Amino acid sequence: LWLRSMALHLVLGATASTLAPPRARVAPRHAPACANAAGSSGSGSGVDWPSAPAENIELAETYYRAFEVLARDADFVADVWARKPLLVAEPIAGVAGSFTLDDVREAVDSDFLEAGLGVPTAEGGWKMAPVSQPRGSSYEDAKLRYVDVAAGIERGTVVFNSAGAHVPKLGAICLAALRAFGLPNCLNMYLTGPSVKQSAPPHTDKQDVFVLQMSGAKHWRVYEPPPPSRRPGSDPLARGKGDDKLCLSELGEPLLETVLTPGQLLYVPAGFPHTTSTVDPHDG
Repeated sequence: LWLRSMALHLVLGATASTLAPPRARVAPRHAPACANAAGSSGSGSGVDWPSAPAENIELAETYYRAFEVLARDADFVADVWARKPLLVAEPIAGVAGSFTLDDVREAVDSDFLEAGLGVPTAEGGWKMAPVSQPRGSSYEDAKLRYVDVAAGIERGTVVFNSAGAHVPKLGAICLAALRAFGLPNCLNMYLTGPSVKQSAPPHTDKQDVFVLQMSGAKHWRVYEPPPPSRRPGSDPLARGKGDDKLCLSELGEPLLETVLTPGQLLYVPAGFPHTTSTVDPHDG
């Protein structure tokens, strides 16, 4: 289980928690059906998806059903959204293994994708470094290769930001979230090697995030946001990034600590510090 971790981070909105009151943002409702444009595809959910390969339509349906459960859950809308983290421990049918390393290889080989390697800074923050360097001036020499990705995974966490904008299968998940929540979103992909003690140091994000574990396992700790008055010069939605250092000593006990396994979903609101590793917390 701890060989590698692949997780998809669905990022909702541009600082989604500030868009509107929670009930207005994620009001329980039936998803809107698209106009029956030429080439659209019907589905069991009653949503007409744009023309796409059958496997992508099926994937969109799988994720739409999962997201709609949350979007229509009055307790989630009123008590959880933007207020506290949530673990959906029961594996969601169809999520585990719905995107694999073979899919990553195919995406990298067939397109000009970019990825970063999460590395710690001397100040204790976290920055993105290149996964690879161009080997020449030609398209092929400038292109990221899967061998570069595989090597990066062994050194830490490889991050494909906005992967849903470039990989059709992942774009289907973004479309499912848009239909269910009615919010703009993007999807980032995180690949982490085994036994990484700190795959991401403590930090906060500007957006609400749904983490979907595809394969492997990752140890998560999510904390209460520290009072901004402690660091008045820091952005509370970007703590622990760039040259800003967010120490565990600034945080209390975790609000939520879990090992995320395939098929599970974790919701982390904007501004809530979190840290991850791929070291089994039960070892040693």
